[in-house]
Amino acid sequence: MGTKTFIIMLAILAVTFLFAVVIRTSQPETAYDVRVADFPLEKESWVGEKEVIPTYVFKQLNPVDIFAANYVNDRGEIVNLVIDYFAGDKAGGPHSPRNCLPGSGWAIESTAERKIPSGDRTIPAQRFALRLGNSGKVMDFWYITRYGETANDYALKFYTMLSSLTLHRTDVAFIRFVCNSDSTSLAAMDRFQQLFLPDIYARLPFD
Repeated sequence: MGTKTFIIMLAILAVTFLFAVVIRTSQPETAYDVRVADFPLEKESWVGEKEVIPTYVFKQLNPVDIFAANYVNDRGEIVNLVIDYFAGDKAGGPHSPRNCLPGSGWAIESTAERKIPSGDRTIPAQRFALRLGNSGKVMDFWYITRYGETANDYALKFYTMLSSLTLHRTDVAFIRFVCNSDSTSLAAMDRFQQLFLPDIYARLPFD
């Protein structure tokens, strides 16, 4: 998102603020419908094992709910999946991979926009090529808000403010897939996404 586009979005937000009292009609933000804890660990040839989230990570993120697991298929291909959901005054918020990854030692070698088809939607994701020593990984990620998906941090802030003003909701989900950087693993992650995306969206309260 360029500076000009961001300024335009802020101007729209300012206008929206004037009408916020009139159009605010949604339920209180404390009404959640999140079920990531029962996310399937087995589907077709994929078998997952949940990750144990360190206490310090959980306290730092402070999500309402979180799911993290490593999946392996019958060909030994591995995909890591993370689903974070944040809502309400007591919850934290997603930490941008653009900031967290370099802080944990990973170098972002390249970035690319992705359009992931899933049912009747096209998801605007971001793909990072990552490097830590001799280890190469690829990450796809995006945020889900009341105003749709985005992988842009500025758009996330705009959508969250707009949602707060117009819907009295600030909830957001963070979705992340990670695999090895070889072409076989990338193809496997694409198939994994198509297989599991309906399960992800079915357990989040955005539709």
